[in-house]
Amino acid sequence: MAEIGKLLIPGVTVSKMRNGRKEIYYVYLPQRFDKYLSYGKWSVTAITNEREILIGLRSIYRHGSYFVLTLPISLRQIWEQYLGKEIDLILEKVA
Repeated sequence: MAEIGKLLIPGVTVSKMRNGRKEIYYVYLPQRFDKYLSYGKWSVTAITNEREILIGLRSIYRHGSYFVLTLPISLRQIWEQYLGKEIDLILEKVA
């Protein structure tokens, strides 16, 4: 598996899941990037039409055959605007 330090992942869709009263915002990372991804911490920046949003350090997880990145609930207002819409992500591996 090749590991790249910095990735641009275009066109991921913002989604929301509810579990009782708890909400989770997330994106599925396209499988074509799997060979470049690894577990651990990534510094994440979201790019929308209007701006760049520094998300901070996040971990990626496996959900079935996909990698998933959860988005911080503290930015709920931003994610609500982009639910069902595509954003781009810059992921930078943290040592």
